[in-house]
Amino acid sequence: MSIEGNVKEEKQATRKQLRAKLSTLSDDYILQSSQKVANMLFELPQYKESKGVACFLSMPKEFNTRPILEKIFMDSKSCYLPRVESVRDSAMVMLKAESIQDVDSFPPGKWNIPEPPRDGPARLEALDPNSDLDLVIVPGLAFDRNNGRLGQGAGFYDRYLSKVKQLFSSKKIFLVGVTLDELVIENVPRDDNDMLMDIVLWPSKPNS
Repeated sequence: MSIEGNVKEEKQATRKQLRAKLSTLSDDYILQSSQKVANMLFELPQYKESKGVACFLSMPKEFNTRPILEKIFMDSKSCYLPRVESVRDSAMVMLKAESIQDVDSFPPGKWNIPEPPRDGPARLEALDPNSDLDLVIVPGLAFDRNNGRLGQGAGFYDRYLSKVKQLFSSKKIFLVGVTLDELVIENVPRDDNDMLMDIVLWPSKPNS
């Protein structure tokens, strides 16, 4: 089997193992852990200095971004949230949300995750030249201490972050992986398409 095939199989096995582990965690535990990570994020100079932040809306049994979303709006930063455009092409956009009330009104989209609606006023996309994006909060099924990331397997973030890198070649966009202690593993299986984060935060991460 090729090296690429080995990595693919290793990714699938790791995902299966970690999804089983996630299913045993209570919602309260996930929220408490997520709040600890949110507090770490808020102390980063890159967050404090940011004007536009792309984030995500959580699936059940996933890192809970609610504390982060509330703080982004409280801090008067622009907030960009994903909407799936094509499952076949692993294509998504990041569209500006106006307030936490706006977010709460989003209809359920693919996988029942709320998404910016397709009707109503046009929304600024994070990759637009007029966007103020400078920080992306990235979900993952696993991360490692070398800032490696393992996604859910659909490739949406791999493709989107690749676009971010191409379009903002003259401007540094800071990538922050957020996760739970249980999802930090020794080494994330990686191939050439997998982008490293600039930093990964988890609840028990030692202060650097």
